[in-house]
Amino acid sequence: MVSIDSSSAGRKFLLVAPLILLVVLTLAVDFVELGPHDNQAGPNSGQANALSHCRTISQPGEYTLTDDFGGATGLASSCIVINSSDVLINGSGHTIKGRGVTDTTGILVNNESGLSNVTIHSVRVEQWNRAIHLRNASDVTIRNASTARSSTGITVWNGTDVTVKNTWVARNLFGVVVDNRSQQVNLTKARYHKNFAANSTRGTGEV
Repeated sequence: MVSIDSSSAGRKFLLVAPLILLVVLTLAVDFVELGPHDNQAGPNSGQANALSHCRTISQPGEYTLTDDFGGATGLASSCIVINSSDVLINGSGHTIKGRGVTDTTGILVNNESGLSNVTIHSVRVEQWNRAIHLRNASDVTIRNASTARSSTGITVWNGTDVTVKNTWVARNLFGVVVDNRSQQVNLTKARYHKNFAANSTRGTGEV
């Protein structure tokens, strides 16, 4: 079950988020410490693919960040787009950092026909409209990560069997927003810190 802080917050989200995003990004932020890197085997575990810039991932496999990057994406764009099942993203402690632009996403997991078996771990995602955004996805795990200084830290649209654990969701406007179609979203081990409007809430529309 998803913990709900405020039923009205989700309905107001679409109106207030773009206006408040820039205010959020001007506030001081505490250092958010990632959990220890883990070496658990992921989907199609084997030789990892290096990931050093924004790109679309359309093939199964393990992808490992080799540097900090982001920031150059424009309006209504995403940095890392995952549209394949069986993908593991190992951030190796690196940061995907945006510029606070409206309608941008740090990591987007989405395929209109659905996808499954995606893991994202050991990465910081900061200063986006949506730090991590899941759509039409099942069996997704976000662990040992952090999402900070964004309109929303994590959004889940039409998701099933989603787990967020040992992950900091800090100093966003909304920590986690889950739409009413999503099921089996487990946030019990999410670690919230000073999200301005709500730690977690239900919404009904797109962002």
